[in-house]
Amino acid sequence: MQRSAHAKESGLQLFRLCLLLPMFVAPALAADAENGKRVAEARCVTCHMVAPSPRREVADAPPFDVIARKFQVQPETLAFAILDPHPRMNVALTRREAEDIAAYINTLAR
Repeated sequence: MQRSAHAKESGLQLFRLCLLLPMFVAPALAADAENGKRVAEARCVTCHMVAPSPRREVADAPPFDVIARKFQVQPETLAFAILDPHPRMNVALTRREAEDIAAYINTLAR
């Protein structure tokens, strides 16, 4: 009987740990908008206007604030769209960089 109670308590402790784990792991895995801005300024600025600007320049690539509004309904799909190469994109990004850039772009949605 005591063995069964001990096993039950161990199982309950494991269950509690599993419930708490996402609270500590999720922030560590969350996309970093500040890093996304830095990566975008270094690697995307040749084609895109990466920061909001009052003046509109004519370019083939849409500004990031326009992209943000396009993906506003489903912002989580933006990282996948960034990873899917588009015409003339000669930039190799890691999944983490794409997620960070997407997080930055999503901050521009109005």
